[in-house]
Amino acid sequence: MKIPKKSFHEQVAENLIEQLKKGTAPWQQPWKPGDLSAALPFNPTTQKRYRGINSLNLISRGYTDPRWLTYKQAEGAGAQVRKGQKSTPVQYWLFAEERIKTDEQGVPILDSEGQPIKEHVKLERPKVFYAAVFNAEQIDNLPELVVQAPDWDPLERAEDLLQRSQAIIHHGEIDDAFYRPSTDSIHLPHKHQFPTAAGYYQTALHELGHWSGHETRLNRDLFHPFGSEGYAKEELRAEIASLLLGGELGIGHDPGQHVAYVGSWIKALQDDPPRDISCCS
Repeated sequence: MKIPKKSFHEQVAENLIEQLKKGTAPWQQPWKPGDLSAALPFNPTTQKRYRGINSLNLISRGYTDPRWLTYKQAEGAGAQVRKGQKSTPVQYWLFAEERIKTDEQGVPILDSEGQPIKEHVKLERPKVFYAAVFNAEQIDNLPELVVQAPDWDPLERAEDLLQRSQAIIHHGEIDDAFYRPSTDSIHLPHKHQFPTAAGYYQTALHELGHWSGHETRLNRDLFHPFGSEGYAKEELRAEIASLLLGGELGIGHDPGQHVAYVGSWIKALQDDPPRDISCCS
């Protein structure tokens, strides 16, 4: 695919800005637990999920079918992209590649059967690739969508994620939910104070998004006064994290009360397109 004139990040940001203005950005929309139509985007040929900024970009395109594939993959499945349909770009990063192992003189090293031995080598500079994909709703003759219910308990898996993170979580100290950078701790109301169990984990995942920015992890600047642009930008990161994690776990997403942040979110996307999640395919 030809590299677009505008950067991938700018294209994604522009689309999200338009949706924010309309109130239709993915993290502004509620996703109910168990809603199989809200499955995260995936490629039916490779059976792999799109992740990071690719997932966010594809979710924001407004299709209800989660399947996305290339023109050739559609042909390979006996289907056909309808004439005039516009593709959506996705981005892939390669951080390591397979090479033939050589000796000090550059001669390939062979195994006992005389075949070259291959090894994975970390690249000094990651390589980026682009592909054009189409949603299943743009394609004729694809099989009907069948989304299997997860073979796990979504709430148990959400709890397992919190436990594995090893985040310090305090309950019931105050009737509010927040992350405190100075103590690197998450503070939540008691579980029974939430109207649903899913609501508890949706809130916990939002705060875990903030927690990821601590200096010992992703090292973001988390000290911003309430109402500032920096504060709103961090809220945007946490909402995107909650959206993607909620979709991955199958617990849904609650957009909450974030109307006041929309103007700041638009400015944040204009000033700094979402590069920090672009490495995930």
